[in-house]
Amino acid sequence: MLRVDAHLHVWRASAVETPIVKTLVPPQTDVPIESAAAVLAEHDIERGVLVQPVFPGEDNSYVAACARAQPDRFAAVCVVDSRIPGAESRLEHWVEQGCRGLRLRPRIAEEAKSFGAPATFPLWEAAARLGVVVNLLSAPEHNATIGRLAERFPRVPIVIDHLGHPDVEAGIHEAGFQNLLALGKLENVFVKLSGFYHFSRQPFPYRDCWKLADAVYNAFGPMRLMWGSDFPHVTVACGYGRSLDVLEEVFGPCPEADSRCILGRNALELYWPAEAAFAI
Repeated sequence: MLRVDAHLHVWRASAVETPIVKTLVPPQTDVPIESAAAVLAEHDIERGVLVQPVFPGEDNSYVAACARAQPDRFAAVCVVDSRIPGAESRLEHWVEQGCRGLRLRPRIAEEAKSFGAPATFPLWEAAARLGVVVNLLSAPEHNATIGRLAERFPRVPIVIDHLGHPDVEAGIHEAGFQNLLALGKLENVFVKLSGFYHFSRQPFPYRDCWKLADAVYNAFGPMRLMWGSDFPHVTVACGYGRSLDVLEEVFGPCPEADSRCILGRNALELYWPAEAAFAI
């Protein structure tokens, strides 16, 4: 069974302070593609989606170069700031450099102000034209806006990172989480089963997240869920292998067809569509 890690990060160390967000592995630590490739090989993961981390901003050159060098193994997701004029042209540039996805980050306060605004629609239109997958670093309060965008741009696949960072203490009846479940009706919206340690209040195996994950599974089904590790942060939080174990902890033994979709097939179809038809 082909397996794809739909969410991992690589970067070159930077001395620049980044107060925008705190991460388990800081930007001052070098995380080269060779480290990621070694971990994937150790765990029999054939492919990986390189998601541009927060710290380098719009300088997507490293993830783009890594994907260009091994296109049958890695796909790159770039960041383009929709607040800055000409965003659609910059997206086209990064697609020409080998990127297959775009990451928008409304969970960052300054970027949230423009999320879903009509002024950003040209960027979404460019994503549709270029066949780009839009990844969202979002929070529960953004799910209603995500729904409106998904309906306005039905040709754009939208992938929500880290289960949408749910409020675990508020539970499945919280309004924002209910809005996430409602997105299950929209065929172009997908959810990553990743980053449980970001929002869990408990240690591995993150039992306080199980009901939330199960509700998302029921709303979206195995055809629109995908697993991601969140490397390298997962290595600090619980260990790479355990990020795979979480799925079995939550769902128990899945039917093989479901596992095939969540662990690889869905990501392959989004980021390597030309090859998905020939994959077993």
